[in-house]
Amino acid sequence: MSQKLLKLIHKENISASSDIYSFKKSDGSPFEFVGGQYIILNVGIDEDGKVIKRAYSILSSDSKTDSFQICVKRLGTGKASSILPELILGSELEYSGPWGKFVGDPTWPSPGFSLILATDTGVTSLAGLLLSKKFSDRLDSTIAVWLKTKGEDFLSESELAKILSGISNFPNIFQIPPISNQNRISNALEILKSILGDCTVPENVFLSGDGNVLREVRSELVRLGTLESRIGMEAFFNTQRNTSPAISLG
Repeated sequence: MSQKLLKLIHKENISASSDIYSFKKSDGSPFEFVGGQYIILNVGIDEDGKVIKRAYSILSSDSKTDSFQICVKRLGTGKASSILPELILGSELEYSGPWGKFVGDPTWPSPGFSLILATDTGVTSLAGLLLSKKFSDRLDSTIAVWLKTKGEDFLSESELAKILSGISNFPNIFQIPPISNQNRISNALEILKSILGDCTVPENVFLSGDGNVLREVRSELVRLGTLESRIGMEAFFNTQRNTSPAISLG
């Protein structure tokens, strides 16, 4: 099997801790994907000789196939996030994907009300879905929600507005406690309750970001009546189930 390569064609620093990278396929062929999907980049080799692979959601619209964008948060101890900023234009990286069977399913979303909810850096999946061809004619029946902490500078609201400038549906943005705060999940569920209000329970849902929060949101939506098979989830971190007892809204 031939090696799959991407070529870096542009990079832009958008905050004190994040950058947007634009790639195209090295062979010049179209990069076909569905909004909300992700790729896995092979960014190099660590000091132990192990390949460093990281997953990144595709930020740009799937209507454009000549190139695509990802947004990467720079972490002080992150192996991949310390290598990527050093790449020069024209650098090539091996990749796999795009991945994400749920959003790639042509039967999803079904007719009806849809909810796209992201926490923290999961906003990249949210943006990819809002920009996708499959949501282009159903934004009026879609609620998008971004739960972020006060000090989060991964993607500013103004930068997000620039990315989503071509669509009519901008996410409802709410502040939640930091990841380590014990009230984080209960606060997120209260926000969910206020958003849904007297609305019809969503027929279609996609959740991305903090796995601990998303699992409880998913459980609450199932309790309210959303079919679990119509709920997609992509945990960016806290991928393992928290042993704390589940919280439910009365």
